[in-house]
Amino acid sequence: MTAAQYVLTIGKPLTRHLTVRLERQGISDADAVKAIGRLLTLLRDHVRKATGSEIAYIWSREHGAVIGGHVHILLHLPAGYIWQGQRVQRWIEHISGRPYKKGTIKTTRIGGTAKAHEQNPALYLVNLATVVGYVVKGTCPTAGAALELERIKPQGRLMGKRCGRSQNMKLNSERITA
Repeated sequence: MTAAQYVLTIGKPLTRHLTVRLERQGISDADAVKAIGRLLTLLRDHVRKATGSEIAYIWSREHGAVIGGHVHILLHLPAGYIWQGQRVQRWIEHISGRPYKKGTIKTTRIGGTAKAHEQNPALYLVNLATVVGYVVKGTCPTAGAALELERIKPQGRLMGKRCGRSQNMKLNSERITA
């Protein structure tokens, strides 16, 4: 939650919510963190090459009874960058070594438009709070109550890291945790 607020102060508002159903694509729980890292590296390098700008991101893994292992990624994409869903599908195919399965990727704009944070900041902040609350719903009940989260729900057991953020999120020379 702190990271989502912080990126606003450094001019990198989170503009896109990307969900990747890793298990659907055949990526095991044991390989999930490596796959997420590879996807984010491909995206970071592509955006840097296309725009000369940096992305920022926060991610959280879950394992649901219905959709299995998946990751939610909240992204800052620089102004002018055009989302390329088919490119992301090809990356997922490359990472998993399998043909893309329909429904593996779901993506939405936070606030409804790429410039929601500029065009309607109040609505954007409400949408951002909602999506961040959704992504952190797997927190422990004590932390969820302290943070006044409306939704707290166990998100299953996972192997490895559950959440992370891009390294370019620094606050007074200290790294913040997602």
